Amino acid sequence: MIRKATVADAEAIATIHVRTWQTAYAEIFPAEFLANLSLERRIAAWREQLENNPGLTFIAEESGLVTGWVSGGLSIDADAAGVSEVQAIYVLPEYWDKGVGAELMQTIEQALPPSHTTTLWVLRDNQRALRFYEKLGYTADGVEEELERGGVKRWKIRLRKRLAVAA
Repeated sequence: MIRKATVADAEAIATIHVRTWQTAYAEIFPAEFLANLSLERRIAAWREQLENNPGLTFIAEESGLVTGWVSGGLSIDADAAGVSEVQAIYVLPEYWDKGVGAELMQTIEQALPPSHTTTLWVLRDNQRALRFYEKLGYTADGVEEELERGGVKRWKIRLRKRLAVAA
C-alpha cells in the first residue's frame, strides 16, 4: 500500500534513509562516514519537515512495515524552472527488486505538479539506481554536479523523463 507520509512516519523514513545509504553506497563512500550517519538527526529533520511542510512525501507499507518512501516537488535547478523533480526515493534493501520502488515512482510522478518533464539526481557511481531509473524511462540530460561526503568527492548526474501531461 502507498499512502501520504505523516509525522508518525518520521522515524521509519529516517531509518530507511540511513540503512539504504549504508547499503547502496558501501562501495562509494568511506565506511566510517556511513557508519556515523546520525539516525537521531534524520528523525528530527523528518519530524520537522513533516510537521511544517510535508510537501509530497509518500511511503510504501507492507503489513504495517514501512518499506520505502519517495518525495518530490518542483525543481530548484536554475535551468529547470517549472519542471517537476523526484527529490528522493529510498527502499529498504531487503525490498529491492520487489516492485516497491517502481510503485513509489509511479505514485510520485502522478502526484507531482503538472509538467512535461520530471528530473531527478543520482550518483554516477550508483549503477544499480541508474539501471532502475533507465527502466522507468529516465535518461541523463548532460548536467552534472560534484558532491562531497565523508571527505570523498563524487559526481551526481541529472536524469530526465518526458511525461504525458493531461490537457
